[in-house]
Amino acid sequence: AVWYGRRGASPVGTSGDGLDPTHVAVLYFQDLSSDHRLGYLADGLTEALISSLSQVQGLQVASKNGVEPFRETATPVDSIGRALGTGTIVEGTIEPEGDGVRVSLRLVDGNGADFGDRVKPMVAKSSDLLVLRDSVAERAAQLIRRRLGVEVQLRNQRQGTSNLAAWSLLQRAEKLHKEGEAAAEAGDSVTFERTFTTADSLLAVAEPLDKSWPDPIVLRATLAYRRSRLVNDNPSQAEPWIKAGLGHVERALAVRADNPDALELRGNLRYYSWLIGLEPNESKADQLFTAAESDFVKATSLNPDQAGAYASLSHLYSNKQTTSNASNAIDVITAANRAMAADAFLTNADLIIYRLFSSLYDISDFPKAKQWCAEGLRRFPANPRFTDCRLYLMSVKGAKPDLASAWRLADTLVGLTPESGREFQRLQANLLVAAALARSSLTTSTPSLADSARRLTDRSLGNPEIDGGRELPLFAAFIHAMLGDNIAAVQQLKAYVAANPTKRTSLADPNGWWFKDLQNDPNFKRLVGAGS
Repeated sequence: AVWYGRRGASPVGTSGDGLDPTHVAVLYFQDLSSDHRLGYLADGLTEALISSLSQVQGLQVASKNGVEPFRETATPVDSIGRALGTGTIVEGTIEPEGDGVRVSLRLVDGNGADFGDRVKPMVAKSSDLLVLRDSVAERAAQLIRRRLGVEVQLRNQRQGTSNLAAWSLLQRAEKLHKEGEAAAEAGDSVTFERTFTTADSLLAVAEPLDKSWPDPIVLRATLAYRRSRLVNDNPSQAEPWIKAGLGHVERALAVRADNPDALELRGNLRYYSWLIGLEPNESKADQLFTAAESDFVKATSLNPDQAGAYASLSHLYSNKQTTSNASNAIDVITAANRAMAADAFLTNADLIIYRLFSSLYDISDFPKAKQWCAEGLRRFPANPRFTDCRLYLMSVKGAKPDLASAWRLADTLVGLTPESGREFQRLQANLLVAAALARSSLTTSTPSLADSARRLTDRSLGNPEIDGGRELPLFAAFIHAMLGDNIAAVQQLKAYVAANPTKRTSLADPNGWWFKDLQNDPNFKRLVGAGS
């Protein structure tokens, strides 16, 4: 249900391996030109088709984030079908034809079998590319309608621009945007800077060509926001890009005040400003946080499928200061679930899945937490978060930890962690193993395991140089509280609160299960109440 909600679709049967033919993936069209000069157009037509088919009731269409990993790869179609859970795949090619282009489409079964369904290739002059964009959607709908026997009604695509030059410049900029993101991922700062700068220049030319079309301005804001995020959280370097992004967003909203993409971007820019502490005034910082939340909420109210805004909301709620961690966790879970339902292939899906796991763990919904941990491991096996979550699950009430497995997972977790973070990660992993030892001692009534947990905890506390946020004492306090060592638990919590004073009151949340047994301890009450 999380991966592909039906949205009222009528069942038309499934293939032998359970792939539903109403679940559709549109693969990025192949550019068959000898010099690949049509790549921007291939991407633009693909993404326009994804957008158009996504609005059809009865179809569930993989997002562009879902198909992006398979762009310009030789991945077999059946592997793509299994990965995306799609029973119908649309493939296309584009190639030069005289002074224009030729586009061909076909449908393929999610298992890789060719349906043999095709339409007559579409040929368009260079001056008719917007007409071609609409024709591609109509022809694809025709193929799907013929193959699946379902009604495919396309909505009017004319909500964009009728200016061909502006549309073409936007597609070129989008192509450069993708290349820049790939370069950033590879650590190639020179290519990243060149592609983003060129993309912004193209968009600056496109913007005045159709002053009623906000898309070029929104993409300029997106580029600025991404630049602010790629300076390693350096506030002084991020600030100019944040200001530039906000300037672009305000122009976009002046064109179309109800543009959910622009509102999501403004929320992201405001929220990131808050995260990196650009506003030193506490009252104004609180206003910034509230304004970001309002932007995300408005974006999702305008578009219930605004996955990125839901994802950002889930992070924002995790940082919202309230007296109830449980209430916060429920808000996080709701927003994260909506993000995944709207687009299971978001670029930060690993973070959202882990956020779901940790929030469910926090509110003691261990069966669902276990499901999301397993889902994260299935999709991101090399991501240390989904080794980490398996260790956390060994600490829950009623668990019967496999201690040999706990040590193996701890070693795996450290091995998956970048070198710069391994010293801290080893200590945290040791504490997670200590929590497993403590839980096992309670489950099996074995005092020697409790003693082992205490010894391992004592030698894994680290110091402020390794653990600047003093997170390790919080883990140690949890282990001592589990074992009934209340004095030691409160002592470790004092070290944690000294470094994280804003967390003091949240520790007293009666819905939290880590320190539930400390709620009546007088020393604990003093710590979380009037101060220590």
